Amino acid sequence: MSRPALHLIGAHAPRIARMVAHGHPWIYDRALPASSANLAVGTLVTVHSPDGVLGAGYADPASPIRIRLLSRDGAATLDDAWARTAAHAAAARRRGLPALAATDAVRAVHGENDGLAGLTIDVYAGTAVVVFDGEAAAAFWRPRLAAVLAGLGDGGIEIRARWVRGVRGVRGGGEGDGGPLVEIHEHGARFTVDVRAGQKTGFFLDQRGNRARIASLAAGARVLNLCCYTGGFSIACGLGGARAVTSVDLAPAAIAAANRHWSANGLAPSAHAAEVADCFAYLDDAASRGARWDVVIVDPPSFAASEAARPAALAAYVRLNRAALAVTAAGGLLVAASCSSHIDDADLRAAVAEAAAGRALQTIETRGADPDHPVRAGFPEGRYLKLLIAVAGDPIAAKPFSTANKRTPDDNLPRRRGPDPGQRGPRRR
Repeated sequence: MSRPALHLIGAHAPRIARMVAHGHPWIYDRALPASSANLAVGTLVTVHSPDGVLGAGYADPASPIRIRLLSRDGAATLDDAWARTAAHAAAARRRGLPALAATDAVRAVHGENDGLAGLTIDVYAGTAVVVFDGEAAAAFWRPRLAAVLAGLGDGGIEIRARWVRGVRGVRGGGEGDGGPLVEIHEHGARFTVDVRAGQKTGFFLDQRGNRARIASLAAGARVLNLCCYTGGFSIACGLGGARAVTSVDLAPAAIAAANRHWSANGLAPSAHAAEVADCFAYLDDAASRGARWDVVIVDPPSFAASEAARPAALAAYVRLNRAALAVTAAGGLLVAASCSSHIDDADLRAAVAEAAAGRALQTIETRGADPDHPVRAGFPEGRYLKLLIAVAGDPIAAKPFSTANKRTPDDNLPRRRGPDPGQRGPRRR
């Protein structure tokens, strides 16, 4: 059966074609005819530029990301055999990764970055958890899912059960024989993952290496873990020798899980305080009490679900990190993270710098996700997780300055780069 052929149009067409040539897998609606909105969800199409075929992918008529490319070959047969081969390749790329030697949980398929656009599969101790990034991804991948899971097995990732959570962000409606609870191990720590109802796929595997790194810096320290979820950083720091750990999250279920994990890992109950609280309110109260911590971890959920949310998100990052710095001891560490593709490295650095105004702060390390979350060349949205580690110094004495050179807060925000910033779609853990 022949596929619909779509041709790039308008002023955006040359830039979109260059992006695709450099590896970007998305075709935006503004570069396509209005009739592309009439395509059925998940329809396979071939995309052409004035210079020739760009590739083949599936349509998402309700999204600004109108086409997700799967192959640069416009005639590629995107069937079960192709899906199995692509999944096998993804599994093979993870085989032997040193970062995975100390865990039995892995991001097996990382969407566009693995060439399987719109598909996420995490495998927790043999249980595969499947998430589709939208209805179009679900329409395309559901019929090919058995082939994908077989391909992961071919590549050496053992799968004994599965839970298909469905479309990202849509609660309920899952299916399969996996879970609800699966125990995993990571760098000597034990965690129980709720693969059916937990956030994302149940656990934040992308922070695995960052948990180990912060744990290595936490011996003897007082640690505050904000937006702690089920206590990943808290347990890592406790096992790393932290003197005391405080875990804060707004969700009672998350705090209950963090307490269970602390106990399950044999850590002293007296060394852990867990609080159900809004992080902003908690920090305001802690500052008023004069409380201080040696390591403060700020790992909030995505503040920028869309490009339009960037200004509010940047303001929220500034406010949260300013409040976190207010309770960070002199010489202590601020660990600031962002998991939104709409906030890039420069954005996060600028937000933290603005938050630190009036206090010395030195960034000593910048990090991202673990290597089972690869980043496709030419696809900056694929590097959604950013984390920086900074040493907080003493307050800086204020000095007068000329109002002629005064800058507004907006002047300090990095200007957005890229071919069509208004059309960047959501990207999450």
